[in-house]
Amino acid sequence: MTLTSSHEAFNYLRKFLTADVEEFWIASLRSDKSVISSACLFRGTVDSCNAHPRDVFRFACLHNSSSIIVAHNHPSQDPTPSTHDQKLTKQLVKASRLLGIPLLDHLIIVDSGYWSFADQRIQRSLL
Repeated sequence: MTLTSSHEAFNYLRKFLTADVEEFWIASLRSDKSVISSACLFRGTVDSCNAHPRDVFRFACLHNSSSIIVAHNHPSQDPTPSTHDQKLTKQLVKASRLLGIPLLDHLIIVDSGYWSFADQRIQRSLL
């Protein structure tokens, strides 16, 4: 499967993000944006999940990723990013620059749809 848009990433990742607690997933991509591997890296509570950039990029390096897409769910069904979500995304973008493994998007997935940091251009000011 190739993930070249937020919509394709949503369709791929939403089947994994069905828990009643927050989960944080990663999709590791080749240079042609095809999926190498994906996994749940963190599992939290009903309203939080403590993801860490170190573990995100450990997975990316172990799978020889050319780029990555990350996603997590909001069991509250409100896809609006929290302050913590925004801070984590900024940390991931900084780490991705340092390591040369671009973060293409961070999705927040709910039953009715998703929020894409890339689509909302929140990342653009950081890239």
